[in-house]
Amino acid sequence: MKKVICISFCLILVFSCGPGYIYPHLDWLIPWYIDDYISLNSDQSSMLKSRLMQQLDWHCRTQLSAYAEYLRNIAADFEKSSVTYATLESHFDRLLKHWRDLMRQIAPDVADILITATDEQIEELFSNLEKENQELRDEYLDPPADELLEIRRKKMIKRLDYWISSLTSEQKQAVKDWNLQLQPISEEWLQNRERFQADLRHLLARRADAADFREKLSEMLIYPERSRSPEYQEKLEHNTAVTLKFIVTIDRLMTPAQRKKLVRRLNGLAEDFDRLSCEPEGEAAAVF
Repeated sequence: MKKVICISFCLILVFSCGPGYIYPHLDWLIPWYIDDYISLNSDQSSMLKSRLMQQLDWHCRTQLSAYAEYLRNIAADFEKSSVTYATLESHFDRLLKHWRDLMRQIAPDVADILITATDEQIEELFSNLEKENQELRDEYLDPPADELLEIRRKKMIKRLDYWISSLTSEQKQAVKDWNLQLQPISEEWLQNRERFQADLRHLLARRADAADFREKLSEMLIYPERSRSPEYQEKLEHNTAVTLKFIVTIDRLMTPAQRKKLVRRLNGLAEDFDRLSCEPEGEAAAVF
């Protein structure tokens, strides 16, 4: 069930779900995956399960309907072919707000679980993170640049094929142009990830001060950009702008059939979120 939150954000950012395009940190900053990195004892497992159920209840009561509305607004823009750079920026800003709201909500619970970690568990955590870092190096840094470029191009074509069906020659050229305009950030992304982990390790060493730990961890989770280098942030902003302009181009190049498929998929996903959402507490009580 904890995958609901991660899936929500991957699906909302329809054209850019993956490290390095627009929205980094998604791979590690879903803190409910903590039990994938640490062998929890029975008390910690019970705490995680209890807190997770509470947060999933909050999430389905207060967030999923907002995600559905968000997707319908995007669908309406595409249906009217009124997508502009400014509207996409607005949608992206709203996505970031959803993300910060989620981190703000769950950060205290994550802190409470980490406060209980033993030194041995902390060592296990960072050992597993380093293994993951090495896997990411193997995948995103070691292959030749032209190979990585081709992989990214094929991934975008596959993603667009799902949302709008097979691409026209003009759309394929737009993908190629987008791909070449992106600045490579894999090295900076991994360095930033490691810097974030180093800051987290330093903070965990002071977890005995529970109040300070909760506050500092919340800041790290809600505002991960604060750990980025200026060079990395500049490249991210460049790639964000390139990708938003690319989406505007794809909107202009869509055939009527492609547009109809995209709108149908977006509205269908919104309906899925509606089905998953729960009644707000007040409304449920009013029925009885």
